[in-house]
Amino acid sequence: MPFRSIVATPEELAGIVAAFEEAWSKIDARNSIDPVSVPAQRERLGYIIAGLWAAGQTTDLTEVAVRRFEETAVASKALGHRAERQKISDK
Repeated sequence: MPFRSIVATPEELAGIVAAFEEAWSKIDARNSIDPVSVPAQRERLGYIIAGLWAAGQTTDLTEVAVRRFEETAVASKALGHRAERQKISDK
């Protein structure tokens, strides 16, 4: 879990965890995550939140994290489709 590496006060850590849970609730409400990949996607969100917080993002952490999660999901899907096309063209 990415939060293990964060050095923060208990209050800050509580805020980070709350932002994570709120962000996950928003992401999960969209029903776009395959149930099998939920643990991996929650971990990915954790790394996003930890990275944003470490970079000084303290306001709107939830909204920025959700946006970053969606942006990176779109990018990884595009890469996956490109790799699939490459496999097909290699045959």
